[in-house]
Amino acid sequence: MELIREYGTKKLPAPLDAGIMYTISAVYYVYVSQLLTVIGLQSEVNLVLSEILFFAVPPIVLAFLKKYDIKKTFRLKAPRPLEVLLMLVISPVMILAGVCSGFLALMAVKVIFGRVYLAGDLVQLMSNNILVSLFIVAVVPAVCEELLFRGMIQRGLEKLGAGWGIFLSGLLFGLFHFDFQRLAAQTLIGFIAAYAVYRTGSIFNGMILHFMNNGLLTLLSNSFYSLDSGSTQVVADPFATEDFIAGAREMGMTLEQFLGYLSAIFVVILIFSLFVIFGLLLILNRITRNTVEKPVTEKGLAMGLLAGIPGLILIAVVYTSLGLTLLNNDLGLQILRFLGMA
Repeated sequence: MELIREYGTKKLPAPLDAGIMYTISAVYYVYVSQLLTVIGLQSEVNLVLSEILFFAVPPIVLAFLKKYDIKKTFRLKAPRPLEVLLMLVISPVMILAGVCSGFLALMAVKVIFGRVYLAGDLVQLMSNNILVSLFIVAVVPAVCEELLFRGMIQRGLEKLGAGWGIFLSGLLFGLFHFDFQRLAAQTLIGFIAAYAVYRTGSIFNGMILHFMNNGLLTLLSNSFYSLDSGSTQVVADPFATEDFIAGAREMGMTLEQFLGYLSAIFVVILIFSLFVIFGLLLILNRITRNTVEKPVTEKGLAMGLLAGIPGLILIAVVYTSLGLTLLNNDLGLQILRFLGMA
């Protein structure tokens, strides 16, 4: 029988804190980040400052103001070597699943909206000097975003139950990327990281998964890809390139048939990857069976989630605006400009 220890009586965040943090971070990220753009700093400096100011600082400040147990709130416990090894094994499989879901999402967005976004600014950041790229795209987000989502937010949500903490923090993490194409992949990463942090009691395992995901993708981008434009673009058909056309020609298919063939392959790989990840998480479950700490749930705290509604509404407005823009509706672009995101 699995042995489970409950958290101590030290003061920890509640759902209200999670909701407040999500709303504050969403408002900061959408509105206050415009101030950094006005200053005229380099995009790399902007990104680092944004991560620190909008993701890391708010939860730490709130924890100090409300006198929460910092070590317990952010799970600042050194991971065991076996846990770290398992994170390193999970990471490449997780990335493979993310790439597959990203391709399928790109296809879905094209089918639904007729056009897609290509995030050139992110690819450009990944294509800088390799050490600079790894620091900006992998190290900084892995630390700052985990402190918010796997720290304050997940810990607060766990007062509703461990399952709710894992599910909601993973979902909220995926939504915060403001990108239809990356939504499924980032949500998957959020779920896995949240589960790993809960089972091991160490936020550093979440940071390892986050770093490995962003870091390996940065290495791939730095090695194989280049981008002429450094800005996000709306593209009618990202698949109508010479590589895809040549591939269709070699297979004796039309481009549409070839893309359908590729989609079927990606679906199979995705399903296989998810099975492997599930198996690895079962191993994690087994090696932590005597150390996992069960959160102390409390009734009547779910109403605190309402504090996160303004943040969710703002994020919903952004996604709606992106959808309208892809549908060639000027209102979408006008809203994005008003928000400072276009």
